[in-house]
Amino acid sequence: MSSLMMHGAVPRFALFGCMALLCAAMLPGCGTKAQPELHAVMGTAVTTGPLTYTADESEWHESLNSSKGPRLPTNRFLFIHVSITNASGEEHGAPLLELVNPQGQAFQEVSEGDGVPEWMGYLRLLQAHETRSGRLLFDVPPGSYQLRVAGGGDPETEQTALIDIPFQLTPETPPPTTLPAFSGNWNPAVPAQK
Repeated sequence: MSSLMMHGAVPRFALFGCMALLCAAMLPGCGTKAQPELHAVMGTAVTTGPLTYTADESEWHESLNSSKGPRLPTNRFLFIHVSITNASGEEHGAPLLELVNPQGQAFQEVSEGDGVPEWMGYLRLLQAHETRSGRLLFDVPPGSYQLRVAGGGDPETEQTALIDIPFQLTPETPPPTTLPAFSGNWNPAVPAQK
């Protein structure tokens, strides 16, 4: 044993062991963590990375008129009208977004926009300084949500924000109907003859 100490094998091993323990103790703090989420209300712009989002309107729908006929949701369709601005000097992709309910459950955007007027689209590549507006589509139970927006960066260090989407049921506008053409004179005061 004295020959090991003379050649420095034990002190190097002890030094290696101490370094390993020190690194293991510091490991939870070594990684970069994402910044805390920003918070905004509907109608207010919020910036995450190079992208600025504004959600300014929401609409609930029980069905959609798609090119293949009526389209029914699992829960209920929610349109959210957003504007996205790429403030960077280069082309940048806007990621798909998600809704978060008060219990923390996340719901992804629906990837098929058939029947959604002004659908934002699934692939959103914005040119430098471009602003694009349109509707996002979600299939969620009725309620209040927060729209989680992101700058499209590294998921480990991504800055995200939550935009409040209050629950507001508005009466759906029925599709326009056409009445059959009527020819002749009709007078509501004269009873119909049998």
